[in-house]
Amino acid sequence: MSRYTGKLSDLHQSYARVIGQWPADKLRPTHCYKNVLKAQMKTKFDKLNLLHGEELSREAGVVELEIGALSNLVSNKYRSQYKVSEALVDPVSHKGYYTKLLESIDSAVKSNKKTSLRVD
Repeated sequence: MSRYTGKLSDLHQSYARVIGQWPADKLRPTHCYKNVLKAQMKTKFDKLNLLHGEELSREAGVVELEIGALSNLVSNKYRSQYKVSEALVDPVSHKGYYTKLLESIDSAVKSNKKTSLRVD
């Protein structure tokens, strides 16, 4: 059972759900941002548990905004909303650069060589 009650319990569940959806970093699995978010969540809710009244309401509002922002990032809302032009994805000055970069990252993940990323 959660050690938080009422609105804090709901916020904690929402925060944990969003963090659970955060993608793993395939290139650096030992430095996963999901772990950072979990540690922040624990610290944040331990502090919230000590607050009362108006201060608790204000800080809970901030946490709601953070949950919304994280949720937008996880769902790729901004990637869908703001399409990147082809000129940025494949610039004339260096054709195929980003495609080669992504292939290099994928091959580094598959071969487990994180130090040899090169794009020529």
